[in-house]
Amino acid sequence: MANQRRDDSDKAARKQAQMVVDLFLDVLFSSDRDAGWHGDNLIGKLVDFKGELPQSSGFAGFSKVYEQTRMLREWSKSHVMACMVMRDISDRQREAVCMDRSYRGRTKVAVDPFTPDQRIEIHWNDEACAQQLRCTVNAFQKRIQDGYESIEAALIREVEKAA
Repeated sequence: MANQRRDDSDKAARKQAQMVVDLFLDVLFSSDRDAGWHGDNLIGKLVDFKGELPQSSGFAGFSKVYEQTRMLREWSKSHVMACMVMRDISDRQREAVCMDRSYRGRTKVAVDPFTPDQRIEIHWNDEACAQQLRCTVNAFQKRIQDGYESIEAALIREVEKAA
């Protein structure tokens, strides 16, 4: 009976960790008006300043961070918390769990507009995901496992902090 509860507890914790990744991906893949898509580039500045680039102030610092955090305020508390949790895990773990939730086990169909009758299917199995992340299949699977464990530990710390 204790093993069954432990298994159920592990499954619930994993489900919550996956939900955190999904919320993070919501922000990451948001529309161009949202925080996930804002960045400094020349074309963006030309659009922002209607074709006339302003003189540089010589200051390129943390004022941009405020702008990004302001945009995150428009998201739910769950989305913001998910971003904070995902920020605290390693880059490799973050990439792996995002790949797990976005691509792993799915098939992508690509159609060339010049030959629409020829479809190309890409099945995102562990080998394809590992190749995309430039690692071995074992490393990919370990990064996923470690990533979810890190997220689960962070969620436990948040619950303990709130108690």
